[in-house]
Amino acid sequence: MRRHPLALVLNLTLACALGLAHAQAPLDLGRAATQAVDVAAGVQSARLDLATAERDLARATADPTTLRVARLQADHAVARATTALRNAEASARDGAASAYTAALEADDQLALAEAALAIAATAREALAIQFEAGAATRLDVDRAEDDRRAAERDVVDAVAARALAYDRLASLIGADEADLALERAPEPPTLLDLEAYLVDLPANAQLQAADQQVALAAAQLAAVDNPLSSAPADVAAARDRVETARLQRAEQERSLTLLVRQAHNAARSAEARVRAAEAAAASAREEVGVQQVRFEAGSVSALALARTERQAAAQEQALTAARHALHAAIRQLELTLLGAR
Repeated sequence: MRRHPLALVLNLTLACALGLAHAQAPLDLGRAATQAVDVAAGVQSARLDLATAERDLARATADPTTLRVARLQADHAVARATTALRNAEASARDGAASAYTAALEADDQLALAEAALAIAATAREALAIQFEAGAATRLDVDRAEDDRRAAERDVVDAVAARALAYDRLASLIGADEADLALERAPEPPTLLDLEAYLVDLPANAQLQAADQQVALAAAQLAAVDNPLSSAPADVAAARDRVETARLQRAEQERSLTLLVRQAHNAARSAEARVRAAEAAAASAREEVGVQQVRFEAGSVSALALARTERQAAAQEQALTAARHALHAAIRQLELTLLGAR
């Protein structure tokens, strides 16, 4: 198969930039998320809070004078700290995943910008030759030069954007930006039906807190529900607090269910955008094949083929970004379930 040098250069540019992660020992998304958890200040703070709550519970348990309500409050404090640590870790992993995919997309954008610059430079050279032969005007050449300079600025901007993206990722995972080489992100997980997510709603931090308020109110009622030692008004007030806590818990569950439903709908929309991007990328790949046949037959130029290949690369990048967006939407759904956002 005959290949024009320009097409080979463009393919090499795209392959080098899109496959940059393989130039060094690569970092995968899972390891990046683990490193983010290890260095996140929020996680470290949550671990300290949990250790404090566990010490307080141990003291309350060891003290024979501790009342039932006080012991229950200490138990609740440990449960809240445990949930807070879980959510801090989930948030750290989500932040690392977002930064990781942003860095990958910055690699892709730089590759596309460099390919566009190569095309613009070739087009400028071709028009300069045509101008010398009298087949193009000075205005044509000037416009091509403007396009080349614009493409050059796009490369500069893409280089800066890539540096910022890698700096952000490096800061989140405690790594040196210069040492980062990234694996391509895995395929997003399968989006399940809404009901499969709602099963996990009881683990939500806000709902757990509401459950604790119900349990605490019930314990306080039990402590005063004695006609020999408590006034009827105090018992009635304690019963009211139990009922209020139960109503608030039910309202919290309804509100959280709506939030989860909204997050699930957002993920469904992201899933639809992936399917649309897959169709567009498949069409672009087919167009490259058609143009390659035409190029082999001599009916289109190498420059036209290179432009088609660059457009196909842009569609592939759009597909990658759509998949990243779907993964992010599913993570946001999971964070909503946990009560971490």
